[in-house]
Amino acid sequence: MPATVPWKIEALYLDGCNCDWGCPCQFGARPTHGNCEGLSVFHVTRGNYGSVALASLNCAAAYAWPGPIHKGHGRASFYIVDRSSPEQFEALARILTGQAPGGPFEVYASTLDHFQAPRRARIGFQSNAARSRANVRGLAKVELEPMRDPATGKIHRAIIELPGGWETGRTEVTSIKEMTVKDGYLGFQYSGTYGSFSRTKWKGQ
Repeated sequence: MPATVPWKIEALYLDGCNCDWGCPCQFGARPTHGNCEGLSVFHVTRGNYGSVALASLNCAAAYAWPGPIHKGHGRASFYIVDRSSPEQFEALARILTGQAPGGPFEVYASTLDHFQAPRRARIGFQSNAARSRANVRGLAKVELEPMRDPATGKIHRAIIELPGGWETGRTEVTSIKEMTVKDGYLGFQYSGTYGSFSRTKWKGQ
């Protein structure tokens, strides 16, 4: 498939990383602990890559950078749901690895030194706003939960709006109940860190 194929995706997007709630990287600041490790999973609600339909498919991407994302030297693992057809797999592989111009994955790809070629996996995605969860069977999983006020214990809601944001324009901030990646290439585990859930749109051509 040529790199100039027009594509678009509307998706439910679940994201988590090792930063504190709010994630300073969202605003161009340094990551909380200096490095960045995270897992993103999305479910396509509508979409296509040229004539290839992508609706109902799930994908996941695990990343690790030794410093701020824009400083580069990152590594990544990519997964595409095992029930995708060969044409769907190839289309999503091109989008995830940034070979198809457009969307956040092209930006992330420019910061990577190396990545594992996309692989098929059984990917589950359960959409429930701040309590959404997803898993890449045997390789990775993430579960969100609402943030809670440390003084009162009550649920504390927050929304980040980024007009023109290349990942998403509006996202609900959550906490991570559990996030684990252990695929033989990347390995990390966190809880109580930054999570988010959004409905987003990406496109490229």
